Amino acid sequence: MKMHHKFSAILMPILILGGMLFLFGCSEDTPVDPMLTGTHGSTGGDPFIQAEKKGIEIEKQDGSITPTELVTVDMFGTSFTFWPFTGAKLDGVPMDPVNLIFTGHADPVQIRAALLGLDGDRSMLGLPDAFPFNQVWRDALGGGVQSTYADEGRWVGSVIQLTLGEYQPVRFHLRLFRTAARTADGSPITIGAAHFEVLIPGTSDHQVLSWNAARDIVVGDMMRTGLLNPATDMMPTAEITPAPTFRYIIPGVYNGLPPELLAMIGGPPPPVEDPVGIPNDGIAMMIRLAGPATVTPGEFTDMTTVQFGQFVPRPFCSSGPYDYLWIEGSVDFHNSSMVDEFGAFSYQGGYAGVLTAVPVDISTGQPIGPPFTANVKGNQHGFINFSGAKVKAFDQKLSHEDGGPQIETIRLHVGEKGKDSYQAFNKCLDGE
Repeated sequence: MKMHHKFSAILMPILILGGMLFLFGCSEDTPVDPMLTGTHGSTGGDPFIQAEKKGIEIEKQDGSITPTELVTVDMFGTSFTFWPFTGAKLDGVPMDPVNLIFTGHADPVQIRAALLGLDGDRSMLGLPDAFPFNQVWRDALGGGVQSTYADEGRWVGSVIQLTLGEYQPVRFHLRLFRTAARTADGSPITIGAAHFEVLIPGTSDHQVLSWNAARDIVVGDMMRTGLLNPATDMMPTAEITPAPTFRYIIPGVYNGLPPELLAMIGGPPPPVEDPVGIPNDGIAMMIRLAGPATVTPGEFTDMTTVQFGQFVPRPFCSSGPYDYLWIEGSVDFHNSSMVDEFGAFSYQGGYAGVLTAVPVDISTGQPIGPPFTANVKGNQHGFINFSGAKVKAFDQKLSHEDGGPQIETIRLHVGEKGKDSYQAFNKCLDGE
């Protein structure tokens, strides 16, 4: 089977990542630190209304922006136009590349059921009985909500997110986006964005290492479901996103990677001083599910605690590239999802913690200011059923320094056409 050597050559080096230590991180799923308790805040009010009353500028987007980089593919005889990226906002700024497109029996709930129904034996793909390849798919813990856009003039959100592997140290991460588009035979079209990532020890941030490897393992597992004919139900697109790389691995992470993984990435020998591109061939695999997956009702819960102990760039209200903090403490993550008897999916998740931060001179690692606390909290929830889909996320960072409070608040709602919204504001030290 041709896929065997491809999977072994690309993915085997990931096995040795388990005990690696890195110095610096960059955020893919960065938890944002809130002070507010309850749904909106300690005062029970909407923080954005409160901020506007205080004259704080709020960044606002209403979903009316159409991305400029739309592409059109021939989806098994149907023309499909979409934005080949995901974003953190509703402004058309790319974050991750789209590398999977599903049709046929391809509602995200069915794709989820198909993947969760697999065991961890990937020997038919040439993969070993070892972590993370012997793991089973699960609902994602701590995955940030993202958005994308299809040609019906709609932004859509990542209601369903799945991972293969634990939150730490390494995992494959898949986000699914149900569009309103249909093929000529009436089949739905679902967009997928997959990546392989590593948790940066001492933080709750993930660094993406490869887009291609994650796409390939999803393709291999879709073949294992028995719901498609690989000869007729799989087809690559042309190059639709930047190649041979997209985004970067920062030097502090790249220089700690083992030789085998560096060979997979195909970058320069370490040490490097400049960021290194993340491998991306720019191709999305189009997959047609010829048969339906069995959607089984049930409830699923997951949780983990991430311990902090790391130098990190000040995450907001930074005075410059050398503004660093030493962070200690822990953040608890939780997620709960449910599929009801009608096949509707819903979930809610979040994180919370209290961290201690110390300003440091990053050249010496020595403190240059007194310690202060930072409250970390966020929540998200969403649903997807026969009539629609919606996802909402709220994140906030609050630190309590001597000069005054620092706060950053972000809210994203996706799924209601005409009511989609992104809002964000921050308030930095001003002596109040």
